[in-house]
Amino acid sequence: MAKKGREARIMRTITKIRGEKMSLALQKRALARPNDASALDEDAPKKSSWRRRKDRAKVRAEARGDADAPHGYHGGARVLLIGDGNMTFALALTTLFGGDGSGVVATTDVARRDAGRALAGHEDVCEAIEACGGAVVHEITCDDLGDDGVRAALRARVGGKAFDRVVFNFPDAGCGRVGALSVKAQRTLLASFLTNAQGLIGMNGEIRVTLRADAPWSTWNVEGLAMKAGLAFKASVEFDADEFPGYEYCHTPGEDEREEEITPRMEDIEGECVTYVFVRKA
Repeated sequence: MAKKGREARIMRTITKIRGEKMSLALQKRALARPNDASALDEDAPKKSSWRRRKDRAKVRAEARGDADAPHGYHGGARVLLIGDGNMTFALALTTLFGGDGSGVVATTDVARRDAGRALAGHEDVCEAIEACGGAVVHEITCDDLGDDGVRAALRARVGGKAFDRVVFNFPDAGCGRVGALSVKAQRTLLASFLTNAQGLIGMNGEIRVTLRADAPWSTWNVEGLAMKAGLAFKASVEFDADEFPGYEYCHTPGEDEREEEITPRMEDIEGECVTYVFVRKA
């Protein structure tokens, strides 16, 4: 096969130099092969469709995890949580890790005092995470993740190493979810996260985003934004909040709610939810 390919390329070159018309047989042979001799390695093993399906299933199973380690979270991983408003997901991971939160760093974009005033029990949750060796960092936005100083400070919380996972569960710009302007704001938030979080993961690290699977969340096009940010899609798995003990979704407050006490609103995530997993492009 390789010999025939070389012959076809030679004949194409000769006919082009002579100004002759390529025969129909040679045209068919040329169309069946790449024009660039280096575009395809003839000797490279090709995966069957069965093998490709098996590989995808394996990746998805690893991302899904099991009852003891949902979504593959385990105590040896360094996990950075972005926008964990009431910090209950960080506390849930610490619980899953047997009370060892040394690899968990949880952030939110509001000041600790403001969060404590608005979120019932927030200070108690933060203290519990810190007592288990975890870190809680307030006033961190997605844009801040692009700052080298902020990145270094966050990595310092886990010994200066890169994170294995950077996670943003149920991102919300706090501007409502209806209308073109809202969609634009939500996409801008996601784009900032997907772009800037890359500087926090290692070569084998993952960036994860969890969203509702239906509209309007589906219109935010997280997969397209990730591709534009230079990331590769790895897998998508269903998200079940019940697998994370003590986790309570807390909606992002709008401007008119900032001074009020915010209670978790679980109804916002009762529909089908999906975690999208992205990695650096090879």
